[in-house]
Amino acid sequence: MNKRLLPVLVSMWCIFSASLSEAILINLTEKDVRQAIEYGENNKGADYLGFFKDWRVDLGYGTGSARIITPFSKIAFEAKNAASEDKRIEPDDISKILEESKGKLAFGVSIYGETRDFGQSASAVLIQGDKTIQPIDSRPAMKAEPTPSWPNPPSYRAICYYDFDVKEIDPKGTVTLVVSVPEQVDVKFPFDLSAVK
Repeated sequence: MNKRLLPVLVSMWCIFSASLSEAILINLTEKDVRQAIEYGENNKGADYLGFFKDWRVDLGYGTGSARIITPFSKIAFEAKNAASEDKRIEPDDISKILEESKGKLAFGVSIYGETRDFGQSASAVLIQGDKTIQPIDSRPAMKAEPTPSWPNPPSYRAICYYDFDVKEIDPKGTVTLVVSVPEQVDVKFPFDLSAVK
């Protein structure tokens, strides 16, 4: 990576997102970007679950898991992928991640159900204190994949994504991501945002 471009990119991002300065998960400093790259490169041999352990809540097979998707974790993962090919993440890739992450906090969830299309009706909200926050974007799974226990329960696993407006969230607090599917028990994933990069 051209080290002269990194400070410029980060400075431009900080100016661009100055209004989101309270959103520590979004507004990365130059040091944060360097740490994300270092984490990715140092863990290039890690498997998916191990790599994202600090960003995941796993409630177990048959219940579900969720991952908070932050700019830090996205940059780290891209750096990991590049390093596994003996390359370095490009400044353009960093800029794209920062732009795509602007103003939102994203979650990816893996949930279980008994029909192939159950994920289509999955919905989610964030609970923080007494506040219920609706997503600004939802990408439910159109088709779930059979599980290793198919046709026995849990038969299918669906992966869905939900984005929330960072202006609605206290970035130093705790939140619970609640995922609902009709005729199933709600699945609740607790996250401590102050402990997540």
